[in-house]
Formats: sequence, C-alpha cells, structure tokens
Amino acid sequence: MNNKKIIIIILALLVVVWLVVTGYFLYKFLYSDSLKISSTLFTAPRHVINPPIILTSVEPVVIKSVGEKPIELIDRVEPIVVQEPILTEKKAIVSTSPAISKTVIKFIVPFAAQAPFGEWSDPKQQNACEEISAVMTIAWAKGETLTLKEAKDRVIAISDWEQETYGSYQDTSTIDTVKRIFKEYFDYQKVEVFDNVTMSDIIKELESGNLVAVPTNGKLLHNPFFTAPGPATHMLVISGYDYRAKEFITNDPGTRQGEDYRYKQEILFEAIRDYPTGYHEPIKGIQKNMIVVKK
Repeated sequence: MNNKKIIIIILALLVVVWLVVTGYFLYKFLYSDSLKISSTLFTAPRHVINPPIILTSVEPVVIKSVGEKPIELIDRVEPIVVQEPILTEKKAIVSTSPAISKTVIKFIVPFAAQAPFGEWSDPKQQNACEEISAVMTIAWAKGETLTLKEAKDRVIAISDWEQETYGSYQDTSTIDTVKRIFKEYFDYQKVEVFDNVTMSDIIKELESGNLVAVPTNGKLLHNPFFTAPGPATHMLVISGYDYRAKEFITNDPGTRQGEDYRYKQEILFEAIRDYPTGYHEPIKGIQKNMIVVKK
C-alpha cells in the first residue's frame, strides 16, 4: 500500500469520526430542547393547586385615647373590621376616626359621669345625662380632652342656661337636646336626629366614623352600677361596636364606671326609647331615635 492510499484512509476515518461526534451533539441539543418545550407547555407543577387569593384593604382606623387619638384598635383595631364578608380589615392609626379591627370599632371619647365627683344628690348633676353626653361627644369631635372639673363646670353651666332660657334643665328629648344644647348652647351644627332607627342603622353610623347618642329606658339596661331600678329616662353615648361579642361599647354617664361600658346589642337596642322634654313627663309609645354627631 502506497503512501497516497494511507492518507486517503486516514482522512476518511477522520471524516467519519467528525460526523459521528457532530451528530451526537446535534442530536442531544435538539432532543433535550424539545423535551423542555413540551414539559413547559403541557406539564403543570404538581405543588400548585388552586393557589390562594390574598386580598388586602387599606383604611384608616383608630385606637383609644383621650380626644383625638384612636383607641385600641385591637381587639379592634381596628381600625376597622370584622371577620365578616362585608367588612374590611383596618389598621390602627392616630386619628379621631374609629378604631376598627377585624372585630371591633372603637372611638376614643373623653369620659365623665354626669356627676363626675359622685355628687348625685345635686339635682342638676342627677339629671345631666343629656348635657354630659353632649359635652363628651363635642369634646371628641373637636379633639379636646376633658377633666372631671371641666365636666362638672360645663354640666352646671348648661343646666343654669337651660333653666334661664327654657325654665327647666331636666329631661330633654333627642330633638331638644340637639336644638338647645348642641346647636344653641355649643353652636355645634354637625349633629342631627334620626327617627325609628334599627340596630343596623346605629352600626352603620359608627362604621362611617360618627358617634351616636341614644335616649333609653335605663331600667331595661340592667346596669349593676345604677341605683336600682335605674332611671326611666337616660341618655348615653355609643362609642363602638364589637362584632364578635355582639356588644355595643358605650360611655355611659349614669355611673363613674361607665367608660367603655359594654351592653349586649339586644339589651341596649331594646332599651332605646325617646322621652319628652320636661320633668319626668309621661312617655307615650316607643320611639327608637338616635343623635348622630359628626366631626
């Protein structure tokens, strides 16, 4: 075999080797890519099954404090709302808005009993639930604090003014409480009376960031801190609502233990009853009215 034939054979072998190697890598490249494509198109990750949808909501809420600061949004702040479909969760922030959490709405409202120092024998303080309810709600609306002395002085001043202007400082209906005390004495106009309300109406006002004051038959409240059997005519402030416990949170001025006092919703709503202006005038029928105070 001459040298020329040997060179041809070697070259042929090299070509064969090159073709084999090239074919191998080409096959591997093309085949593996096709597998990746088909896997991507037709195979779903086994661990992904109906991934959860996470909803978040942003809304100011509040916490407890005197005057403007929000209150325990805790339970409540809550700002702003219960584990119920229609409500949205709120975050606590410093403001005069209600504190609402997944379970509670709570306003921070300055508190004082109608007889701040326990002087219940004084007729003016004994009959001052409407006056002190106005004092508390207006202090809240204006972001003011309220000392016990200030509360007593205002109750006496309002009663003296009512006596001089209208001839009486005792019971005032929701309409006269708004007209005389809120609008005339305090010149505070962001307040109105709603007639024949439901429990839902009260809660909606709280959810809207408003305070509510209601006239009641105090005997039906069964408050253990009242002198039995309780007052037949009594006004209090509703400062919050607990969705889980189904309770209204109140500032009840009929007792010095009345700050954030809780009533079962059925008990408080059943007790709501407006009464006529005057000194223990006869009450005819049951009118479930409320006073709504806005900032």
